[in-house]
Amino acid sequence: MEHAIGDVLEPFAIFVGIALVIWTSARAKLEHRKLDMMHGQSSSTANAHASIDGTTQPLPPVAGREDAVLTELRALKQQIGEMQSTGHEFDLAFDAALERMEGRVARLEARAAAPTVAPADEPTILRNGQG
Repeated sequence: MEHAIGDVLEPFAIFVGIALVIWTSARAKLEHRKLDMMHGQSSSTANAHASIDGTTQPLPPVAGREDAVLTELRALKQQIGEMQSTGHEFDLAFDAALERMEGRVARLEARAAAPTVAPADEPTILRNGQG
């Protein structure tokens, strides 16, 4: 009987240990955020860090990032405008090429459908030596 209880308690103890580690980690993060809020720093700016080679370094101030983001957005808008213009030019070129192809096909169809008539200035050769 003792052996059966040990088989149940061992996995249960492992599960409880893992749950305690997760709970403790979450609790520490929550306390850290509370302390940041008490000191007047928002958690999004106070805890913003970039990981470089395993070390954490704070990101530049928010105002500098906003200017960089606005500059990048303007550059992206300009690139989008250029791409739209280029796309429009490609559409026009494709439409013009398609119209030329349709004209060629129409001329070929008209030529194929027209009856062939011998020119009037050439003599007609008859079979029985007449002509």
